Amino acid sequence: MTRPPPGLDIEIVEIGGETVLLLSWPTANGTAETAKLTDAEADVLRAIQRGASNADIARERGTSVRTVANQIQALFRKLGGHSRHHLVAKTEARQT
Repeated sequence: MTRPPPGLDIEIVEIGGETVLLLSWPTANGTAETAKLTDAEADVLRAIQRGASNADIARERGTSVRTVANQIQALFRKLGGHSRHHLVAKTEARQT
């Protein structure tokens, strides 16, 4: 029998009229509560929240698409996400 990870947190959140079950747990890299985002990462996160693509974000920020992809990977690492949808769900759940 597989056991859930220590510190498992389960939240039910509403996003765009859809109910989503959000599972999160601390990792060796830290948790969303302790993550320190750079100003650029915070800007990228806000752009993701409003649905912008990597190309849109790069154009708005005057950077390359590859730089944006690297910043998104940093967000996944720092916030414990694995997709854009998960990042949005995690950050919107913390704001409510």
